[in-house]
Amino acid sequence: MEILQQIILPLLIISILLYIVWNLLRKVEKLEDGIEESDKLIESAADSVDRALARMREVDRVGSFEADDESGFIFGEIQAALDKLNNEINKNA
Repeated sequence: MEILQQIILPLLIISILLYIVWNLLRKVEKLEDGIEESDKLIESAADSVDRALARMREVDRVGSFEADDESGFIFGEIQAALDKLNNEINKNA
């Protein structure tokens, strides 16, 4: 009985604790991978929005789309949506 208390019980407790630590480490690594993928996706979306805004400004450099009634309304809505998205993405920048 004494050998159980001195050797086997501590080894069992250490084994359980090592398994818990290993399992938690594995879960943290999965979460870190997910965060990296999300960061790449957000960066890609930010680049796309920046390119779209730059292209829209380049196309309408003289303001002819904004001055037209029908296409100006659509142009304005698209530009407002892109500006809003750009502000949301670059909030921390």
